[in-house]
Parts: sequence; structure tokens; C-alpha cells
Amino acid sequence: MRHQSVVARKTVLDRFVFLSLAVLFFVSASAAFAAPNTLRETKTYKQPKQVNAKNPKALYKQIMLRIDEIEQRAPQCQSEIFGLRDDINQFYSFVVADLTDPVDKTGKPIVADLQKGNDMYDNCEGLDDESLKRALLKLVNNHISVGYQRAQDLVFGDLDNRDGWVECVYTGRKLKTAGEPSATNMNIEHTWPQSKGAKGIAKCDLHHLFPADSKANGIRGNNPFGFVLRPSWEEGGSKTDRDVFEVRKEQRGNTARGMFYFAIRYNMHIGDAEEATLRKWHKEDPVDQNEKKRNDRVQNFQNNRNPFVDRPDFVDMISDF
Repeated sequence: MRHQSVVARKTVLDRFVFLSLAVLFFVSASAAFAAPNTLRETKTYKQPKQVNAKNPKALYKQIMLRIDEIEQRAPQCQSEIFGLRDDINQFYSFVVADLTDPVDKTGKPIVADLQKGNDMYDNCEGLDDESLKRALLKLVNNHISVGYQRAQDLVFGDLDNRDGWVECVYTGRKLKTAGEPSATNMNIEHTWPQSKGAKGIAKCDLHHLFPADSKANGIRGNNPFGFVLRPSWEEGGSKTDRDVFEVRKEQRGNTARGMFYFAIRYNMHIGDAEEATLRKWHKEDPVDQNEKKRNDRVQNFQNNRNPFVDRPDFVDMISDF
């Protein structure tokens, strides 16, 4: 059994290596032909660095860096590149899940079986730390990306729209709207900042997207969450000292669980100080009916759930996000 598990993992890794190298070649070659003046003839063009062909994470980072460079040099290919980036993100998520399926000492998989019983978390019982993180990743990683424009429409027109009103998660300011408003008025808050990894399909993952006052959203920027002693700005209960951002009490738990979900789903790490704050917020602001209903509606659109809304106790079973 153990031998079969190792062989299966090696097969998945070999496929990823082959496809990754093929994508690197395809991205570079196709963009070069599409924009010869900006790629093949530019003096600043750099050949990709050699990476460890047996390291999926290194290959993934190399591909995404190359795509970012090509997008800058060939803006006319932006729509095609955006689609390709989404495909690669989704493919990488599948690979990581397959390579990290939790197994017992004999090599037998212990990932939760969605077909067993009525509770999707049945086989997560008794797991903790890395084994639980891997089991949860297996449950959430096959979500269907709705795309960024659709995500914005859903947040303002459905998920967070109550009787025609949308409320800023940071200030509490309400706006009457039937859909996405002007971005200068209220826009989408990426709880996990785009500049810190919320790109591709992660950028439009509904579990961490919320409506926010445009000014408050800009002030939060990409600052980590934390407690503020001497605020330079505050409104509606949220505040910042320009180093960390403290969320108003009504949103703290939602923010924390959105961050925990994102860390699991996209194999990201939360800094120790920020994680300590989020754990406190998770306990201070427990899951309520509105958050449960939102989780249900998100599942209807992207086919996965936030496990920490369904099972808040899982947070204490993971010692390090």
C-alpha cells in the first residue's frame, strides 16, 4: 500500500514537471510571436532562470513570474494571459492536493470522503495540524472560479445585498444598490490582499471578498490585521496606525475565518502576530446565521465551503496557519 502511494505521488509529480516545462515554453514562445517588437527585440528581455525540475512550488513560481513579465511586455495579450494564469493556478492547486494527501503509517489515504455519510467532515475527525490542513485542502480545492467581474456582481447583488442595501464591512456605511456600484463609492475588499497572493482564481474567491467603502478599503491597503493603540484613522469601529488594521467588532470573526480559509485553500502562510490577532477575533466574534447563510450561497456559486464557518473548532486543531 505504501509503495503504491509513493508511486502514485511520483506519477503526479512527473506530470506536473512535464506540463510545467511545456507551459513555460508555450507562454514564452506564443507571446514572442504575438509581440515580436516588445519581446524578441527588446534588450531587457531575460531568459528564465533554471529551477529545480522536481520542485512543484519553484516551477509554479517561475511560471507565474514569466507570465507577469510577458503580460507587461505584451499588453495586447492580456485577456489570453489572464485565462492562462487562472488555468495554471487551478492546475497547481490540484497537484498540491494530490501530492499532499494525508496518509496513515501504512500509506492509506485518510482524506475525508465526501460520499461517506451526510457530514463532509466525517473523516476529518481526529486529525490536527498538517494532516487536518491537507484533508481540508482536499475538500475545498476543487472550487469553480466565477471570474472577477462575476464575483463583484455576486457580492454586491446577492451575497451581501440585503433588501437592496449593501453595508461596508469596515465602517458600517450602507449603500442602496442593486448591483456593483461606482468603484469610487464602494468596491471589493480582498481580505487577503492581491499584492500578497490573491491573484488568478484566488483574486475572485468569494470566501474572502466583501463590500467595502472605497476610502476605508484604500486605507487598509495591504496592511496586516492587528490591534491599534494610536490610530491615525478610524471610522465605524475600524482603525489603523498605518502599520496594522483593526477591524470593527461586527466583522472580526468573518475576517479571521476568511483568512484561515485562504491560507488553507492556497497554501499561504499567516504571520505569527497577525495569526494571534485573528485567533482572538475568531473567538470574540463567533459564527452567526448570516455568516452561515453566506457560506451556503457561496457554495451555490463556486461549489466549495469555508470549513471554519461550518466547524469553528477546527481553528484550535491547527497550531500554525
